[in-house]
Amino acid sequence: MVGYTGGPVQVSIKGWGGGTESSLMRFLDNKTGRSVNIKSVNYRGDIMYVLVPSMDIAQELLKLSGIRFAGGKLIFQLKIPQVRFGADSTGRDMQGSSSTSESANIKDRLINLLQTRADMQGSSLDLSSLAQDNIIRSIGADPLRDGKIFKAILVIAEQIYPGLVTISFADNGLRSLRSIVDLGAHFPGLRNLSLMNNMISDFRELDCLSSAGSTAPLSQLAELILLGNPAREAELAQPGGGVSYVDKVHQRFPTVSMLDMNPVTPRAQPGLPAEVHSDGDAIKQLPFSTEQSFVENQGIGDMANTFLAGFFGLYDGNRSGLANIYDQEAQFSLMVDTSPPTNAFAQPKAQSQKHVDLSVYIRISRNLARVKSHIKRSSALTVGRDAIIQTISQLPATQHPVQDAQRFSFDAWQANVPGAQSVPLTVAILVIHGEFTELPSQNTISFDRVFALAPAQPGSAAASVGSPCVIVNDQLTLRRYNGFHSWLAMPADPPAAASGGLSPEQQEMARALQEQTGLNAEWTLKCLENYGWNYQLALSEFPQIRGTLPREAFQ
Repeated sequence: MVGYTGGPVQVSIKGWGGGTESSLMRFLDNKTGRSVNIKSVNYRGDIMYVLVPSMDIAQELLKLSGIRFAGGKLIFQLKIPQVRFGADSTGRDMQGSSSTSESANIKDRLINLLQTRADMQGSSLDLSSLAQDNIIRSIGADPLRDGKIFKAILVIAEQIYPGLVTISFADNGLRSLRSIVDLGAHFPGLRNLSLMNNMISDFRELDCLSSAGSTAPLSQLAELILLGNPAREAELAQPGGGVSYVDKVHQRFPTVSMLDMNPVTPRAQPGLPAEVHSDGDAIKQLPFSTEQSFVENQGIGDMANTFLAGFFGLYDGNRSGLANIYDQEAQFSLMVDTSPPTNAFAQPKAQSQKHVDLSVYIRISRNLARVKSHIKRSSALTVGRDAIIQTISQLPATQHPVQDAQRFSFDAWQANVPGAQSVPLTVAILVIHGEFTELPSQNTISFDRVFALAPAQPGSAAASVGSPCVIVNDQLTLRRYNGFHSWLAMPADPPAAASGGLSPEQQEMARALQEQTGLNAEWTLKCLENYGWNYQLALSEFPQIRGTLPREAFQ
């Protein structure tokens, strides 16, 4: 080739700006099937200039011209002779500089780093895996040992992108957060922070970013990701860890409403003081009685009971038989909620603590909080009777404890929804909460299921099998076992004998145990006191002592 005398070759790359430098390098290695082995990287405007070891590798890159990457189209060009970069150049030399100021040279490199890692709007910054970044390597910095590099990055980032609301420090091996202690001072409006896959082993490390240890806390923080940190995993492994984990986060960041990509109830709104919770506040007391179900009228209630008995019988025993009660154009979707159980009574139970493999469900999950791709959202929606039967038949076998009514709650009411050709269709909306045992694993899984049910027409397949309705829409949500106490019917006031001198949490225990055992108020208190107010122990031991109790112990 004219002008080429052998040795390294310079190639320019356009259209890469939607990604980061490190992600582009991985992309090129994958597409060429070899390590491209970039020797240097320079920038001029939005064009990246890379130096590769040989003409062979350069030619392989040229063949990739037009390929899509991070929302753009990559364009590669040979640069013979090479474009030179130095102190007087408008570009920035990533391999060194003739600048007399080393600090100015480092600042230029960090500006390049930020430009490759910020989004087009300057509102989001990805500072993950910095130790593997070529620019950081060229500086000779080690983010794991030199906290100054993070401080310098934050100072420059504030100058370039003052409107940042999202920052990720994922995969940086951080054991301490002291290197980013000034985060709130630089970005007081920060709303989303990822510390995923670091080495944080103590929740007190978060104090330096909160009002507990910072004069500029992250008071606007709405989302926090701590997945993959030892402190999180150790807390969730403890009995009741789901609640205590959220509590420890909210003690520091009361405005967080999304934790580890799952919604949580914040203690305060941004700009408002946090709610103060005393020990007696642990269990919320409602000013009205809790009812197990809501049914609009007797007719809908009878229909719902008939439908559910038939549906779960077939779902557990013969799913192919459900084809008769799904509409020809019915829709089905499944969503997996992977957040820890939040019910204080369910957490200590073995079903809640057991590791449950939900991967068979996650592969078809349509959790819109996580599935952002419109293509995947569309493909995860199952449409049509035959497709639905095929999908649910591939899911693990189940056994629903339908003989134990207290383990289920359902609401049913009538509504009008758009039908074919926009003609209103009158349906019954049936929302059911409950649990099932997965077979053969014996895992207990909590679920919510929402049905839209239309009347079965005379002579239809549904009517021929005795079903009063057909399923128009079926939405199934699965989660780790979370118990059933939250919907048990309870009076607005605790048992008379339990009201004097008891904390709200003890009153809640008394209500729940009385409902479960049928004991009267006096003996409910005796039972709880005998077991040291350990609700789970009292409930588990009750079957053994039931036969020893006098008749007057019961309601």
